Amino acid sequence: MSDQNTGTSNDVLDYYSRNWEKIANCYEVDAQGIPADPAWYRRRLYGEFLERAKPASILDIGCGGGWTVLDALEKGVDARGIEPVLELKEFGNRLLKDNGHDPDRIQQDDLASCTDFAANSMDAISLLSVLPHVPRENWDAVHTDMARSLKPGGRLVAAYRNELFDLFTFNSITLEFFDQRLWGLDDDATPRGAKTLEALKGLMSNPDKPGQYFTAADDKSFGKLDRMKNNPLTLPEYHAKFGLEPERISFYHFHCVPPLMEDKIDNYREISHKMELSLSNDWRGHFMAAMFLVESVKK
Repeated sequence: MSDQNTGTSNDVLDYYSRNWEKIANCYEVDAQGIPADPAWYRRRLYGEFLERAKPASILDIGCGGGWTVLDALEKGVDARGIEPVLELKEFGNRLLKDNGHDPDRIQQDDLASCTDFAANSMDAISLLSVLPHVPRENWDAVHTDMARSLKPGGRLVAAYRNELFDLFTFNSITLEFFDQRLWGLDDDATPRGAKTLEALKGLMSNPDKPGQYFTAADDKSFGKLDRMKNNPLTLPEYHAKFGLEPERISFYHFHCVPPLMEDKIDNYREISHKMELSLSNDWRGHFMAAMFLVESVKK
């Protein structure tokens, strides 16, 4: 996979190729009915989007094992998917065929192909597990392509990493947020500086964990990718640059306590699960959820 000319990091594609079976089955739940992966909650929110927006057609970019393509088809949407990882694409083909749909609705292709889409041609585009892996230097270009491809009134539904969650983690990532976001201003009045940062470290028990470019994946082969994070409070302004207007922001991947405290809470997973089901549009999601899903319309 690493020799492809793609719109995402080749290290990410290599990781997904090696771990395709786990990723294809990421929507499984345990005996208690609690999802093993936060992707389950994202899929739930996506289903709500399909019910609410009712797009005539949708292109699911980076559709993984094809489950969300199947979800849309089962709701009567003319859905198609593209997936760069061959193993996942083939899994998706089998999934659609086994459920009575044309397997060729999922093709092997990558985000880079979006530059070839005709302008004003798409009813809806979904990016459910793509943008967090797009290199920073490609970020604006990807949004430009998405907006250009959508019809007026068309919708983009996309998942983003929540920058404000960094305030909740009480670790090295929190220090980075203070230094680069809260204090990183072009203003002489800002308290930013080595002395201030050292003082802030003194307030935390784990100021050096988990470290730069942290990823929760067991295989950290793509950990060096400087992945983008976004502030849900300022994302509407960013989308406006491309003629997109967010209609809804929903939060997922909740943590009922900061991640380094997880082992201190006996029923951590159960509490976090309840938060996922009840607080996706609550203000607490701005801080307690690591991810958010944005539904934007092209003006």
